[in-house]
Amino acid sequence: MSQQFTIREMYNEETVKKYLRKKQGRNERYLDNVLITLKDFCNFTGKSPTEIYEIHRQDLRNHAEEFDMWLNDALDDYVAHLIDNGKDHWTIKNYLTRIKSFLRAFKLKRMPDTEIPKDYLGEDFKYALDVDDIRKAIPHCSITYKTYIITQAQTGLSVSDVVLLDVQDFVSAVSKKGEDLTVQQAIYRAKTDNTIGCFDLRRKKTKQQFYTFAGPETLRNIAFLLEDRKEEYLQPDMPIFIKEMYRLTPQDKLKEKNPENLRLSDKAVLNYFQRLNHDKKIFERIEVDGKERNYFTTHKLRKWFANQLKNEASIGRDDVKFLMGQKTGDVIERYTNPNHYTNLKNNYRKALPHLAITEEVVMEENLEAIEGLQKENQSLKEELKQQKEEHQREMAEMQAKIDAMPEDTLKTIKDYFYENTSELKIKTDKKDGFEKFFKSIKD
Repeated sequence: MSQQFTIREMYNEETVKKYLRKKQGRNERYLDNVLITLKDFCNFTGKSPTEIYEIHRQDLRNHAEEFDMWLNDALDDYVAHLIDNGKDHWTIKNYLTRIKSFLRAFKLKRMPDTEIPKDYLGEDFKYALDVDDIRKAIPHCSITYKTYIITQAQTGLSVSDVVLLDVQDFVSAVSKKGEDLTVQQAIYRAKTDNTIGCFDLRRKKTKQQFYTFAGPETLRNIAFLLEDRKEEYLQPDMPIFIKEMYRLTPQDKLKEKNPENLRLSDKAVLNYFQRLNHDKKIFERIEVDGKERNYFTTHKLRKWFANQLKNEASIGRDDVKFLMGQKTGDVIERYTNPNHYTNLKNNYRKALPHLAITEEVVMEENLEAIEGLQKENQSLKEELKQQKEEHQREMAEMQAKIDAMPEDTLKTIKDYFYENTSELKIKTDKKDGFEKFFKSIKD
């Protein structure tokens, strides 16, 4: 269970103490508000103020791009959390200002820009994507980006989490428990079976472990993407989404054995979406808060996923946010329960028809239960087979013992049975009853 900070614990935290010393003489009410907001952000991310400070400082030392900073994704998810909890635009803006002011006090000044949607934008359906928008974009995309769009739309993963998927993630998602499939076997199964796979992931930015599901349409498109790839690019640690080979720089080609040099970057994805909107002019630009914006974005693909699950499939908010990798704190522990995993997977199965993009999705009801009965039936068959083999072995041993008996011993046993038939309650209607009984044993 993640630690849940109290306001008293915040005041006693070492980095917070340093912050307060730097801010001596400032308005106490202002400082209280900063720490109350920081406490909420820490509880949301599961990180202490010191951990947040260290992560951001390390990102700055590594010269990380703003869009690739841990703080970028953490604040984006936090904004979504605040909107879901009914906070208005200006309240959210104040929260972000307080969090960033805490880090700026330590001269960690380069911060990601965090977009805060206006309240009315969430209510205005003309700005929300529908499935026809996704279908409109796909024909203009390469197979890599077609697969990317379908994957993000049907999993709700962030850009960072989608591009982080490796070939082994795909193989594991398609495999059943205890199986050790090759990549080619996994590709064949994804293309031919109606499989729901599970991606067991760790968020790139928050390092938080979570799992989400991928339907047959997603897995099939990943299979099509991988099937024509050279063997050297199908190793377990190779990215599913790699740079298009004709775009590789000479430096990349020299280092292409390193999977990280081939991995599609967040920036490349965002640039591609920019080209879809601006260069190819598939969608008209929209005006938001007095500024022109792109209509078709990766953020809206995630929003579409969330809307379909909540509004069309009636899946609970906590389940949706967990599948998108946004849940932290106490709620996480509940999702490690195997029963909750099964329920969540069944809910995702029911939602799949509402997530269909390029093909109709028809899922069997409660496939896990069917598979469980099949396994139980197979187990019973194997158990009966073992019992039959054991019985035959025992009968063979008894027959061998009878065959080995001397004739005079067999005669003694036969006479004894004749004399004690009534006591042994062996019913014989005729004199030769025992002869038949004894012969059946002998033969």
